Amino acid sequence: MNVAMACLLLASSACSPRPAQSAASAQTSQQPAALLPALPRSRIVLMSSLPLVYGEPDDMSALIAGQGEPHPLYVALNAAHDLVVADALDSDGLVGADMVILIQPRALPPEALVALDDYVRGGGRLMVFADPVLDWPSRLGFGDPRGPLRSALVSPLFAHWGLELVDPGSDTVRLPKSGAILLHPGRFAVRSGTTGDAGCVLSEADHVARCRPGKGQAILVADADLLAPTYLSDPVESRDANRRFFRGLLQDLSDERLP
Repeated sequence: MNVAMACLLLASSACSPRPAQSAASAQTSQQPAALLPALPRSRIVLMSSLPLVYGEPDDMSALIAGQGEPHPLYVALNAAHDLVVADALDSDGLVGADMVILIQPRALPPEALVALDDYVRGGGRLMVFADPVLDWPSRLGFGDPRGPLRSALVSPLFAHWGLELVDPGSDTVRLPKSGAILLHPGRFAVRSGTTGDAGCVLSEADHVARCRPGKGQAILVADADLLAPTYLSDPVESRDANRRFFRGLLQDLSDERLP
């Protein structure tokens, strides 16, 4: 009996390399899309009220023991860039920063907002994820000051640039171009009676604003839940689309593609 006939009779997977190749292909297809574009190593300042650095373990003892799971975005940024996680912002802390990323930050005092405005106008790059109705899962109660900020408080900066962040009462939104999923997102609108001087252009159904105040540039996103761990790990609904969406925004900001 020849080898071909034996394979037909026994239906042995060892007779053909195809099953192994298929398994390898399936494993590759299950790998999540990259979160970051390939960029030169940069100094990035990150500020957020969300548990990005340590995750949110079950209790304080677990946190002290280092049992929390860092957010994948923090892991990626920390590995690829010189990342500075800031608890506060001021002019000195922004010196030398190639980019600043704010993801649902804590309330910023007026002097911090002025420092950010000066930073961008001087040529800096800023990305802000500001969510008017944050649904980010947390074991901490809504009134717990240690938990995520449930409503963004950076509107004075947006207003200075001629924008306002509004809550349209939307539920889940899938962006038409990228396919990214947003949860209870806000929308940007041009403030009536004002024009601002940042040359902001709205896109992605007004969920994204791209601005050029002074010599710098900023990308503003009216949602932060799109970066929730669940949304970045669910391969069926949102994982790759949301990852590619963030990666594209970061690439645009780095390549100076804003209008």
